[in-house]
Amino acid sequence: MGELTQIIAKYGPHPELLLLIIFLFSLGKSVIVVSSVLPPASVTLLMGILASKHALPAGHLWAAITLGAALGSLLSFHCGALLCRNKPMAWLPARFHAPLRKAQLALQQKGMPLLFASRFLAVLRYTVPLVAGMLALPRKQVYLTTTLSAALWAVALLAVAHLLPSF
Repeated sequence: MGELTQIIAKYGPHPELLLLIIFLFSLGKSVIVVSSVLPPASVTLLMGILASKHALPAGHLWAAITLGAALGSLLSFHCGALLCRNKPMAWLPARFHAPLRKAQLALQQKGMPLLFASRFLAVLRYTVPLVAGMLALPRKQVYLTTTLSAALWAVALLAVAHLLPSF
């Protein structure tokens, strides 16, 4: 966490670079492999928002977080689709077929609400879009749901940061 504070302090005078860092972090926290090595998203993004409160307009921060989060989830979705492009589930051991079919049925019935809600839960943020891609959920609905949830998540982070004092 100390390293992130140093990065923010170093690039704070350069709002464009700080905006890029916030975008990249938001993107990284929504991609399955990258997310595992980064610190908690909410805490770090809040630090970035607070550090840039006076240097960047709220609309720019919202856009950077929303775009990063949506693109990261869509990347996970397409990675899942690539994993199962030729023969869905054929590469998985047989013991996983039944649970995956059960997940497929649940996602087909309640997929979009589950995809929307997953944005607000740490591990589900990147696993649900991955599974949605593996199960070939409708791309248009996934894009819309992912973008709406990312936009609301960004609003929530900005609202919390607005209530906290700048450092």
